[in-house]
Order: sequence, then structure tokens, then C-alpha cells
Amino acid sequence: MSNAYTVLWNSDRVRIAKKHGLIGRSIDFLFGGPHTTQPSFIKAGVKAGEIVYPVSVRDGALHILSQVRIRALMTVDDFIAAHPHLYPPETHAPRAFETLEKGVELHPWLRALNWTGSDHVLLAERSTPFSLDTVLPPEILTRLTFRFNKADWPVSGVAESRLTTTVGLQGIHRLSFSSAWDFASLFPA
Repeated sequence: MSNAYTVLWNSDRVRIAKKHGLIGRSIDFLFGGPHTTQPSFIKAGVKAGEIVYPVSVRDGALHILSQVRIRALMTVDDFIAAHPHLYPPETHAPRAFETLEKGVELHPWLRALNWTGSDHVLLAERSTPFSLDTVLPPEILTRLTFRFNKADWPVSGVAESRLTTTVGLQGIHRLSFSSAWDFASLFPA
């Protein structure tokens, strides 16, 4: 099994995704950057062929929004050039982040994907439809672990089979092998 990672989406991003019709659609790309609310997939070591699970927390439950298998990583400039339907040439600005913002003005649904300060983009090979219905069962949540420096660590903030804080989920985290299997089991092929 390839490596699998989680990336936390806050409730505002999820609200924007719902408002602009992303529910039921595949996630074709994920933006990364230097900010904690849009962390770096590069620094996390995410590579082509690996899986990213955007997740959110609501009422103490962990919602897995999608399962995204990564095809490639590219710069924001290359992404803009490859997607003129999202970023028409006449909207290009001197700096890439300004062009990204103009894209959000034209296509408000992009805000859910491009939250803040992006400097790279992961392209999806395939993705399950964006959904709020996949909730990590409490028994799996209590044994959820991340892999850091060849050791497995439990996610912080789990009490009585509920998340009491999202601090332990902020950023991009590589799932332990057992947790990666648990997540994958929720998305039958």
C-alpha cells in the first residue's frame, strides 16, 4: 500500500464547497502552500501515486471528504498555464497569487480548494466524489495513528471516541500503515 495522508479543511472551506456545488464532484486538484490552513504537500513528502484524504471535524466526528490518488505535482504558474478555462489569459496578473484570486472571483468554488497562499498544486489521478457522509467510525478514531520518524503516534485530542480539538489534525500528516488500511476500507474499489 502506498503512503496516505490527511489534510484538514476547516468548516469555512467545507461550507464554501457545499454552497458552490462541490458535493458529489471529484476533487481534481489540491493546492498546497506555506500556511497552516493550506500546508505544504511538498514538505510533507507527498508523491505521485500516494493518497490524500481531505478531512474535516464536525461535532467531534472526523469526516473524510474524499480519497484522492495523486498523479503529479506542479507549480502554481504551470497550473495556471494549463487551466485557461479557470484562469483566462486576460486575468493573469504579475504575481501568481493575484491570478489565483482572480480565478476565485470568476469561479467562487475554487476558494474551497485554494484557501490561502498557494505555491504548488497536486493533480489527481482519480478521486472519490466530495462527500460529507463518510465519517470515521468511533472505534477507528480511537486507534487513529500518524507516522512520524518511523514511529506511530496517536492523534491528540481524542476522548470518549470523539475529537475534542483539531490541533492534532492541523497540517498534513502521514497515516500509519494500520490507519491507512482503516481509511482505505471506507472506500471500496
